[in-house]
Amino acid sequence: MGSLCEPIARRANREDHCTGKFFEGRFKSQAVIDEAALLACSIYVDLNPIRACVAETPETSEFTAAFERIAAKQAASSVVADSVVVQENVVAAEPPSAPARDAWLSPVPDADVPRQARKPSPKAAGHRASDRGFLPLTLDEYLQLLDWTGRAVRADKRGAIPADLRSILERLQINADAWVDTVERFGRMFRRAVGRASSLAALAAHRGKCWYQGVTASKLAFG
Repeated sequence: MGSLCEPIARRANREDHCTGKFFEGRFKSQAVIDEAALLACSIYVDLNPIRACVAETPETSEFTAAFERIAAKQAASSVVADSVVVQENVVAAEPPSAPARDAWLSPVPDADVPRQARKPSPKAAGHRASDRGFLPLTLDEYLQLLDWTGRAVRADKRGAIPADLRSILERLQINADAWVDTVERFGRMFRRAVGRASSLAALAAHRGKCWYQGVTASKLAFG
């Protein structure tokens, strides 16, 4: 990433006839090692425009995965609402349907599908690298949690997290009381790896290390 960022920055400076730092900060790599960390990371990225005050809501946060998923969901609802019932015994040739707007994104699987049962299936239609989902949540659950978190990030008073959202976090062993702080400070709380303390310990053992920095932050964020 460092090798990629430098020529982009130099070219942009040449085009703008200026010098100086182009990107906000140096590239940083963090290993996201379990589903609790993955949910926090995904919400953190999808809320970037809202934290930066360039968007008010997830559905207006362009250039995010959430924006694409919401647009695809709205488009699908519109198609169902506008569908026409074809009379019986009438054969109609169906035009090839265009891929969904979010077809290139990793899908959010059904919450009832355990991780062990999900197939590491290759792509079926050529629009994404794999058809395997990345979180044990429904898309509606993810968007509901995203919407509430975005409002809490922007609001002066956060209020208590609703019971239905708390259950989503508890399912993934995430500290619901520290959820908003975890999302807001995700980029600063963790170092080389992000995950539960048990996941960090397992990764350290696998790589022949004694421990990974960030265990205290991990315990605060994920319980």
